[in-house]
Amino acid sequence: MKIHDRGLSAVVGTVLAAMLSAQAAVAQGAEPEATIEDVIVVTASRTEQALNEAPAAITVIDQKTIESIPADDYGDLLRNVPGVNVIQTSARDINMTTRGATNTLATSTLVLVDGRSLYLDFFGFVMWDFLPTNPLEIKQIEAVRGPGSAVWGANALTGVVNVITKRPKEIVGTSVLVGGGEIGTKYASVTHAGIGGGRGPVGFGYKLSGGYYEQDAYDRPPSLTNTFQNEGTEQPKGEVRLDWDLSEDSYLSTGAGLARTDGIIHTGIGPFDIDKGTELSYGKVDWNKQAWHVGAFWNRLDADSENLLSRGVDGNFLQFAFKTDTYNFELSNTSVAGGRHILTYGGNFRTSDFELEIAPQGTSKDEWGAFLQDEILLGEKVRWLIGGRWDDVDPLEDGVFTPRSSLLFSPTPGNTFRISYNEAFRTPSVINSSLDATILVQQGPFLLPADANGNVALVEEHVTAYEVGYVGSYSNGMIFTVSAYRNKTEDSIDFFSSNFYGGFTNLPPPFNPATGAGVPPAVIPCFLFAPGTFPPCPLGGLAGVFISDFSYRNIGETTDQGVELSLNQRFRNNWSWFVNASWQDEPEFKGLTPAEELTQNLPPEWRGNVGFAYDSGRFFFSANANYQDEAFWADVPFATGTTDSFTLVNAAIGVRLMDERVTLQVLGSNVTDEDAQQHVFGDIISRKVTGQIGFRF
Repeated sequence: MKIHDRGLSAVVGTVLAAMLSAQAAVAQGAEPEATIEDVIVVTASRTEQALNEAPAAITVIDQKTIESIPADDYGDLLRNVPGVNVIQTSARDINMTTRGATNTLATSTLVLVDGRSLYLDFFGFVMWDFLPTNPLEIKQIEAVRGPGSAVWGANALTGVVNVITKRPKEIVGTSVLVGGGEIGTKYASVTHAGIGGGRGPVGFGYKLSGGYYEQDAYDRPPSLTNTFQNEGTEQPKGEVRLDWDLSEDSYLSTGAGLARTDGIIHTGIGPFDIDKGTELSYGKVDWNKQAWHVGAFWNRLDADSENLLSRGVDGNFLQFAFKTDTYNFELSNTSVAGGRHILTYGGNFRTSDFELEIAPQGTSKDEWGAFLQDEILLGEKVRWLIGGRWDDVDPLEDGVFTPRSSLLFSPTPGNTFRISYNEAFRTPSVINSSLDATILVQQGPFLLPADANGNVALVEEHVTAYEVGYVGSYSNGMIFTVSAYRNKTEDSIDFFSSNFYGGFTNLPPPFNPATGAGVPPAVIPCFLFAPGTFPPCPLGGLAGVFISDFSYRNIGETTDQGVELSLNQRFRNNWSWFVNASWQDEPEFKGLTPAEELTQNLPPEWRGNVGFAYDSGRFFFSANANYQDEAFWADVPFATGTTDSFTLVNAAIGVRLMDERVTLQVLGSNVTDEDAQQHVFGDIISRKVTGQIGFRF
């Protein structure tokens, strides 16, 4: 699939129209509020730098944007970022991938909360409802579009999302929010923060917060209505944080929290119903002094689930209980050497213990890594960042080195051109390596047992990425970014049919009336003969027709390439707006047969977002629209196909009363009630209107 001139013209036209609109606003007296140099990010290099100096494409969602965009969850927020492919498949199940096709159990994006990983190593994905932070506590969300292994290590394959929260001293007081509305939606949150006294810069701060979210299930597609009993979700959460300011340039922070969830999570072997007792708890401690950071965290996951479609050999639905404990220690620093070198360096050690019902042999995982990067000041206008990271991760036999290099040219302050090269990798998950389960699979007229096994010989997925980009601001305060990228992914981990019934040593079992599995005895001889032969059996030759084994493998090479454009502006006259567009070419495959290519997901060719907001202090409103092109899905083997394009229109309006201590707001997502099916096996994401009231004191 090649880029169409008509489509490119439409994007260029949209961009030019946005620029002219912004210039017209400035001409009418609207002054810009901030410049691009005022936006400070840390995720791209693990050190503080202005947004236009970052060596990677990065989008920042700040507190004002979080407050203005109507959103139920982090998927709704990040859907507005160019290059990020977001799908929602149930009331609680959200997945996203940067610059590539996403899928259920998306594995290629590393998600952090203040640097603490939410990535679940046992299966290699993220459960976004385990993020315990209330939205009002978030300072900003940084979304790095592109590989991040050179500083963050394994599993930052296509991108990194870092949710950065406010310190207690930044949110002193109490805030309460309650709301509810359509689809049985109910939610509430409370945050209280305070500070203690001390001399000079020494002080103490604390924060207590909790929240609850509940929603009924969305409707299933008509063709899938009777497949299983759909479920909604309930999500309580809470956390505490304590900070000590030790001096003007150092502080110690500790925190702990817990988030629970239940509802549907979709996988390649069918949906699992997550039990209500499922929870992720954590503890962490961080010490910061100038650019030095030393930190440690502990994540504990305790969950039970039941598959709603796949059954074990006993005829009962497949059960999956899983417990994990992860401990991580890390340190990093940035220093200046020789006046022209900004060195950032550090490392971490992580160890995990697992109890996995369907992978009993996968009991532990250790990893360590170290990184070094040098930002070389070649002149007033040219900088060159070069660096790399070495990781030793179970179950890989050899360590992995991931380099990065970015050349940045800033002809004027606030405007930077960038040429980048990056490598990144994802390790096989414990399930990839150690899966050991037998499930009953409906195949034609038969219900047959199939073994699903891991593969200890898997190697890491590896991506090589090239990018050219520009980020800058104009005199009217408008920020414009453009990026063009080409990512080549090798050795993707693929779940496939590894063996089929046939021959004397691999015959299906005879029919078992207790479970309904197996084949009639008279049909068993058919599996001794290949199709097209005429043996003395009722159905002809069946050898090699029905699956007996599933496993994982490394497969081929996939090349993704595309272009991302973004414009945004915020004025002092209370208006703001944004528009962005993403074009992604159809992936190029090498080393795959035509049949294997049909088992790969294809991303939407076009995605686009546009929005505006007004906030006078007392009255405020906002609206935005998200467009996504059609996409092809093959990650759920028994439900492959294409989803139609869709546009989600979202809006919010509100008023602040009593010196802004009380806020009343109405929010609507998918207000046109378009039937938006974002995955071929997912729910229909329908309209939802909620009302809420907030208090600050």
